[in-house]
Amino acid sequence: MKKYLLISLIAILGISLAGCQQPESKTDDSKTKKVVDGFIEPAPSDWLNYSSSVIRYMYYRTQATVHNDITILWKQYPELMENIDLKNGINVEKDEVERLNQHFTLIDANFSMESHDQLKVKTLNDDEVIVRIHGGISYLRKDFGESGGELLMELYLQKKGDQWTVIKTDEYTEAEYKEWLKQQAK
Repeated sequence: MKKYLLISLIAILGISLAGCQQPESKTDDSKTKKVVDGFIEPAPSDWLNYSSSVIRYMYYRTQATVHNDITILWKQYPELMENIDLKNGINVEKDEVERLNQHFTLIDANFSMESHDQLKVKTLNDDEVIVRIHGGISYLRKDFGESGGELLMELYLQKKGDQWTVIKTDEYTEAEYKEWLKQQAK
């Protein structure tokens, strides 16, 4: 009888506690994440891999600009020396280095890859993705003024070994940015 009461008490306690738990939600990331023109928010583990590659790129980009030396970036990402297309925003870092250092002496830089929107990814294949960042970049000038602003760009990443590396950049031109804003409003 004691055994029966003990088992009943445990069963009632277990049922009571089960009712207090949050329902388990199973989500399929591919169905729940908003897909916009092929870009989605990556899974947390992928976000970490992509964001570290983006941060690395942004570090070398800002260092090249602050030191007025594009080779700082190109030593890390030699593919960015090729296929420069200012009109279409392809691999335009050299132009930024030259333009910002033409009238200012830069002394520091800061960037945020997600200040306007979360990082988004479009998978091309197992070894290539495009990462869209919508953040900001600012440069501190010697007169303690700032230059820079919003940054919307796509970084083409290729897996080399077990690390993603930037092989091409595509900054949104003014016309592309306006079109992108229209698409976001839909």
